[in-house]
Amino acid sequence: MSSFDQYLSRPIPCACGRAHRVPIRRIDCDMWRSDPAAGMEQLLGGRRALLLCDAHTCEAMNAPLSRRLTERGWSLTVREFGGSAPLVNDERTVGTALLDMTAEIDGIIAVGGGTVTDLGRFLGSRTGKPFVLVMTCPSMDGYASNVAGMMIGGKKKVLKDCRFPAGIFADPQVMCSAPMDLIRSGYGDMLGKRTALPDWVLARTFNGDYYCACIAGLTAESAGWCGDTAAVAALLSRDPGQVLRLTESLVLTGINMALCEDTRPASGSEHIFSHYLVESAIAAGRLPPSHGASVGFGTLVATLLYEFLLDTAAPPELAPIQAELRESLLPSDTVYALLEQSGIGGKLTDYLAGEGALREMLRACAGPEKRYTILRYLSGRSLLDSAADYVCTAMRERG
Repeated sequence: MSSFDQYLSRPIPCACGRAHRVPIRRIDCDMWRSDPAAGMEQLLGGRRALLLCDAHTCEAMNAPLSRRLTERGWSLTVREFGGSAPLVNDERTVGTALLDMTAEIDGIIAVGGGTVTDLGRFLGSRTGKPFVLVMTCPSMDGYASNVAGMMIGGKKKVLKDCRFPAGIFADPQVMCSAPMDLIRSGYGDMLGKRTALPDWVLARTFNGDYYCACIAGLTAESAGWCGDTAAVAALLSRDPGQVLRLTESLVLTGINMALCEDTRPASGSEHIFSHYLVESAIAAGRLPPSHGASVGFGTLVATLLYEFLLDTAAPPELAPIQAELRESLLPSDTVYALLEQSGIGGKLTDYLAGEGALREMLRACAGPEKRYTILRYLSGRSLLDSAADYVCTAMRERG
């Protein structure tokens, strides 16, 4: 029995008043122990599939999976994306994949990391076809969610109305052998939960957002190890147990988003910063940072904002929730050290041109069209400029 089975395909009554439900039917993080072909046939309702994959994972997963399915009588249309430039889920990529869709296809198998699986999720949603995901790297937390990150008109859009995967599969050996940059990315994404959670508390208190203490607790539990330098060292050495821990943490975070029916448990100001950094790089013709790396840096900036808010500004209205806000936060020195240890990087110049660019990012990310986070709290109380001074000084001291 999978550790995730307790959450899948059944109503879960909750003290928050909602009956949560995760419409995923199967999660198997050791897929070759059983028969993935039979499992996928049951989930997709047939043996005719569009297989979306990344050429970089051909020997590790695409080829053995295709061979196993073909031996079992499957009819596969394979779209393998490759090239030296990172795959971007823009209009051209979506159009290319849509050209492979036919009425005879029973479903979609998306093999890869976040970009390929988001593409499969989007196509499944728009075509009405069921899809399954085969993870090849522990790079992000969206595998079990129904949201897809897409680039539309050069802007990063998180589409929240997409379809959940019918099933999620992974091979632990493939996950352990993933490129280190992708493992680091997954760690950065998990580290971001440490600031997403207090942002959710602020949104509940001052914006009336829905909040579930049970889901918040599950998210905090899944991210609890992220401040442990020994755990990070084990991850960087590709310790199988720690890579599995990261993988399961990322999947559980996706389940938490499904339980919430929103990205709120996993995404706050650190993700707003991440989207800004990716969009800015693409607009300038630069290679964008990975999602997890930019989330990691965003976590440092958000942590500094919280230090300013709680220790310097200290508004009396926060007294009733101060302990709740501090519960998942790490000291900024610790966050910086973890970013440096993991290889993500925590220096300002790793991501932005200088203090002027940092101030510009803070202003742009505090707009009223953004979800409620510490940024909107500070902006609404005319504290954003003072907070920017604090963050710039802290970043300058770290080089």
